Amino acid sequence: MIQVHTVFEAAAWRNKVDGLQQGGQYAERLSAVAQGRRVALELRAAHIVHDVDGSVLEHHRYGSTRTRRWIDPVQYHA
Repeated sequence: MIQVHTVFEAAAWRNKVDGLQQGGQYAERLSAVAQGRRVALELRAAHIVHDVDGSVLEHHRYGSTRTRRWIDPVQYHA
């Protein structure tokens, strides 16, 4: 699955798609996160938001390509 990372690098917030910088740089994290989310939605990718120290703050998946199927029928009991 493609991954979009919002990271703080060289005194600015940036978005990277599979390690390659996507778009420009942002002074505010919220602006970078909003743009990273748009890219992830368009690519049906995962969006990982990092803090200044590199730790993960958020992780979202948009548009999984897998289809979920039940192995056994679901039975409800009253």
